[in-house]
Amino acid sequence: MITAETLAFLTNIRDHNTKEWMEANRKEYLEMKANVEDFASDLVNEISKFDNLIASRPPHPTKCVTRLTRDMRFPTTKGPYKWDYYVVVGYQGIQGLAASYAVHIEPGNCFAGGGTPNPKGIDLLNYRKKVSYNFDEFKKIIENPTFVKLFPNGITSQSGVVKKRIPAAFQKNDPAAEYLKKEGFITREKLADEDLQTSEGFAKIIQLLKGSHPLVAFLNEELKLKELPNLFS
Repeated sequence: MITAETLAFLTNIRDHNTKEWMEANRKEYLEMKANVEDFASDLVNEISKFDNLIASRPPHPTKCVTRLTRDMRFPTTKGPYKWDYYVVVGYQGIQGLAASYAVHIEPGNCFAGGGTPNPKGIDLLNYRKKVSYNFDEFKKIIENPTFVKLFPNGITSQSGVVKKRIPAAFQKNDPAAEYLKKEGFITREKLADEDLQTSEGFAKIIQLLKGSHPLVAFLNEELKLKELPNLFS
């Protein structure tokens, strides 16, 4: 589980976002990082129980955790560090094309879910085609009573943006139009900070990730994953 100390340290990064402060608190930073990687290891183990693809080639926990360092090539007034982590468990890792499972760790803004959050260009088009051409199968997944109960907020994207018009590649009366306007296909349900700190909360997180599996499997089927490189090889 994530410790209270880890969440407190992330808050401190937000409030003291300088290299000097981070260096002065490096011991606490390393303890926090180890805690998040242990949490990632637990997630990989649990996801492997219901996702055979992950079970066959489980990613190393350290490869599932985003970095706190910002890319300073781009202007920012937020400081050199982020104050949140994504733990992403997927066949191709954090930046891979394949759909995956994710837990976001940020005090006051934690959530969990699965899918493909932010595909771009041809990749987004291919995912939209998957949904459009197989909409009956997609509907069975997202309208399943268990799915609806777990994910009352339905399907969204990382940005949450929904375009006003259906993309030009599709007919205006496409039955999947509502979903084709989205910029990704993920489940995302909010968590209380306490959910990351207790065994009961961890069970809730695993339930959300397991509930996302039908969507993840549906999206990955079209990609012919056996033909894609495993980034952990």
